[in-house]
Amino acid sequence: MGRVFEWQLVESEDWFDKIVELHSGGFTYFDFLTGVDRENGHGDPGFEVVAHLAKPDLSDSLIIFTRVNSELASVTDLIPAASWHERECAEMFGIEFTGVATKPLLRHEDLGQPPLCKSTVLAARVLTPWPGGAELEIMEDGRKVGNASRRRQRPPGVPENWFSA
Repeated sequence: MGRVFEWQLVESEDWFDKIVELHSGGFTYFDFLTGVDRENGHGDPGFEVVAHLAKPDLSDSLIIFTRVNSELASVTDLIPAASWHERECAEMFGIEFTGVATKPLLRHEDLGQPPLCKSTVLAARVLTPWPGGAELEIMEDGRKVGNASRRRQRPPGVPENWFSA
């Protein structure tokens, strides 16, 4: 049977204090930290930051998460391994980690919106033809088969008004 992880929701203002409490309680193994875009479709920003901490012998582990709009206290001073994860999360989701400088890992600072936000329209999705409709197939004898009347679909993540603007 697989291992079951305990999940714990922490208020964003208590994030740092909770990690300090877990760290002093023996949860010194830091595995990962990542972000999740929970934007609700009405333009309201909303992210979750998720982290996994465990005891060094892996006898006990905990996944903690918090909901944030744009910034969260950094835990890099307490857990240096969190630096890379926080930098990646800041770069890909636009979440600012306060108390530490988060210089970009992969992207230039002036490249626009963070690419993993649901509100970001990726240029490759607009420029690449999307196979949303069935194309007519021409057989060797010249017959056309398929359903040409099927509506052509937009690529996922591209707003309806993108092409008309």
